[in-house]
Amino acid sequence: MEETSYNLILSKMKKYSVETHLDRRFSELTTLGCGGKIKITIYPDSARKLVKSVRLLNKLKVTYCILGRGSNVLASDDGYDGVVIVTTKMKAFRVRGRTVYALAGAQTVTLANELRKRGLSGGEFLACLPATVGGALVTNAGCYGQQMDGIVKRVKVLKCDKIRCLSVQLCQFGKRKSVFSQSDDYVILSVKMKFTISNTDSVEQLISKMRAKKAANQPLNYRSAGSALYHDKVAVSRLLDQAGLKGYTVGDAQVSTKHAGFVVNLDKATAKDIYLVMRHMQTTLRQRFGLDAKMEIRLINFSQEYTKDSDDIFTGS
Repeated sequence: MEETSYNLILSKMKKYSVETHLDRRFSELTTLGCGGKIKITIYPDSARKLVKSVRLLNKLKVTYCILGRGSNVLASDDGYDGVVIVTTKMKAFRVRGRTVYALAGAQTVTLANELRKRGLSGGEFLACLPATVGGALVTNAGCYGQQMDGIVKRVKVLKCDKIRCLSVQLCQFGKRKSVFSQSDDYVILSVKMKFTISNTDSVEQLISKMRAKKAANQPLNYRSAGSALYHDKVAVSRLLDQAGLKGYTVGDAQVSTKHAGFVVNLDKATAKDIYLVMRHMQTTLRQRFGLDAKMEIRLINFSQEYTKDSDDIFTGS
């Protein structure tokens, strides 16, 4: 980042009253607990401040990425010579009958608790996601029969510096993907969701069942980024288990011994450790079952040269 741009960003963030930090690390901002130093990290607390910040960065042609709670990302160990926008200060939401309007940084667990109090159903799965609403939208997050495309009605975004409203159809939701995961052109600002009328007891019971199932099957005692891989038609965790990958380890990164679909940070895993484990999982699935699984975890600041070299490690080329 050029010094002129660097100084201008700091000056403008102060003018916009946007909280700003220098030299934070991705390891502080992601659930995996790894990743390198970040040049500038900003925390807009409103959609207006987010829009102004992104427009400035676009004008300056400065590299940036957007994080919520960092629960579905793997950032490289290298320094990030750009700006990371963290949306967790954009946490406001309001409920109008069965309809909820939420900013991108609204916490899924907090929202789920409010839905429970009001006896609104359809969003119980949100109680199981360590995410923001915006982050959950990107990957069409879900579990136990519920997911984001079942509750979303409209999404307000910034695209090419213009604010637009997208219908659920234009969001192009699929299994663990959306138009937002396929293109960096969109910045999620807010979302309109609709739920069904139920009662507090029924909603609470369903949340309890989901959380119990999650605790019984997932390695919650270690840092992870959730499910590592996915396939549109096949449950890859069963195949990984069948291939005997539970416990496979590189450095302090390990395929969970509790759930073969998770890669966990045992203590001080590097991003490279975790990436190499995930690539080995992909290669094993391809060689054993002819299955091309995709990474569910989003990669940040990984060079194409590095990812190509990592492929060569496991293919023998």
